[in-house]
Order: sequence, then C-alpha cells, then structure tokens
Amino acid sequence: MKKILFTLLLGLVAESMLFTSCNIFSNDSVSLANDTTLSLEAREWSKKIDQTPDNAEYYVLRAEVLVNEKKYELAIKDYQKAIELKPEVVSHYYKLGDVLFAADKTTLALEQYVKAEEVNPKDQEAIFKHAQFLYFVRQFDKSKIKFGKLLAVNPQHAQGTFFTAMLNKEQGDTASAIQNFKQTILLLGSDYNSSMQLAQLYLAMGNGVTGMQFLDNAITIDPSSDEAYYARGLEYQKRGQAGEAMDDYQRTIDLNATHYYAYYNAGNILAEEGKYNEALNHFEICVKLKEDFAKGYNRMGQCFELQKKNELAVQNYNRCLQIDPNFALAKEGLTRLGKMK
Repeated sequence: MKKILFTLLLGLVAESMLFTSCNIFSNDSVSLANDTTLSLEAREWSKKIDQTPDNAEYYVLRAEVLVNEKKYELAIKDYQKAIELKPEVVSHYYKLGDVLFAADKTTLALEQYVKAEEVNPKDQEAIFKHAQFLYFVRQFDKSKIKFGKLLAVNPQHAQGTFFTAMLNKEQGDTASAIQNFKQTILLLGSDYNSSMQLAQLYLAMGNGVTGMQFLDNAITIDPSSDEAYYARGLEYQKRGQAGEAMDDYQRTIDLNATHYYAYYNAGNILAEEGKYNEALNHFEICVKLKEDFAKGYNRMGQCFELQKKNELAVQNYNRCLQIDPNFALAKEGLTRLGKMK
C-alpha cells in the first residue's frame, strides 16, 4: 500500500495550497507534437490536439499515454484541460485524482475525488475511487463510510465488497471480513485475492483444513502465483510435511527465482534431514539474493559447524553478527567454537 507521510486535509484548503493548485493546473498552449522526449503515440495525439484543440477526449487519451510514461505533470495539465472543456464529465475528475495521487500530490488528489462525487453523487466509480483513496491513506473509518455508500447504491459491487472485507480485517472484525471475502467470491465466481485473504484468516485461526482449501483455490485460479505456492509450502512445513513443502518451495523458485525466503526455508528442511551440502547451496543462493539476510548466514554457520568446518562456521557467524549484532544464535555458535569475543 502506498505510504503517505502527511495527514490529509479534509476541510478547507489553505491559501498557500490553493496557490500551489493554481500552479499545478496552469495549462500552456505549447504544442507537444514535436517533443522527442515523448513517445510516438503521445506525439500523434498531440497532432490531433493541435488540429482540434477543443476536443476534450483527445486530451484524456493523451493523458493516459503520458501517465503510462510517468509524465505526470503533463498528464495533470491534460486532465485539467479536459475538465475545462467538459466540466460535466465525472471521470475527468477522478482520473485527475489518480494522476495526482501517483505524483504524490495527495491533498490535491483528494480534492478531485470529492469534486467527482459532487458532479454526480451516485456515480459508482467516483464513489469507489474516493473510498479506495481513503483506504490507501489509511483513513479507515472514512473509507468504510464511503464503501457503505457505494454498496447502498450497488450491493453487487464486487470491488466495494472486497475492500469492505479488507477494512474489516484491518479493524479486527474477522467474522465480517470472512463474510465479505466469501461474498466477493460469490459475486465474481472466483477471486484469487479473496481466496488468499481467506486462507490467511483461517490459518491464523487454527483452521488448517479450510485455510489449505482456499490456498488450493488460489493456486487453481492463478497457477503462476509464487505467493500462493510459498504460502502453502510454509503451511506444509509447519505441519512437518517436508516433501510437500519442498515441492511447493521448488514451484515458488521456478516461478520467481529471486524468492530468497523459499530458498531459505527449503534449506532449513534439507539441513534438518542432514543434507548439509544441499542446504548450504540453498543458503548461499539466499544470501546472494539478499546480502543483509542475517538468518541465512547463521544457518550457513550452523551447517558448517555440524560438518566440523569450524573456520567457515566462524566466518558465517561473524557475518551474521555484522548484520545483526544481537543475533543470539550466532553468538551461541561462536561461544561453542570458543570464538566469541
């Protein structure tokens, strides 16, 4: 989730912010048709704008291209121009809000989401965008009110139901969260994100059977998800089902070769089976992927110690402590080897 470093201003905007807003929304008449820093597609839309400068849709279409190119300031100006030409079109406001949010102009983004609802208080996308924004900036109580409004307008709104579930989860209302996630699945027929959330909730409640069923569902929906295979592998490992866990960790690695925790957990299983060389191979890859992963160096130290390769064990315990000076197991290892300073 996007982290916001300042509190939203929900009342009147200060005069200084209004001045900033005016600067942001200033729109000059300089043509972009020959701007070689832009893509060919953006320049083609610029030519059409030059030919028909009062066509609001052309500005919107160019803005969408500019957003994809992360040319946020130019996209902001285009959406502002579209609003100037067609102030009655609700989508212009919330799309401008989206670009402002992407550009970290959070307070100004909120203004546009509010304006979109003012133009049409029953526009579902406008309400959703406003509610989702409040969720992302962790204004959970206000977000819940907005999603409640959305679901009053359309009780079958699947995204609104999903975010309501997420809000209930954030606020500790597990029963309502489960109900909402299940409702989302009913509305959509199947839903990967809801299945993953339900798996997490049921596993946390100690209901492993149902939790694993939802992990299986998530994998069926999206077999390319390393996240789902990893989560299932972790649950198998907790149950002591090493073979199944190793299979899922390998699938995780096949899908995402940079998943260092899959290497780490697989290495732990191999070490517990006494396969120290194989375990070390996994731990070595793990710390190459994440050089500051203290746990990986500690486990390498333990494997080398068990192989009586004390010098290598000491090197890895020391490397672990360089990263985390308070890592107790590494200190214990050095103490056993008589090398603790």
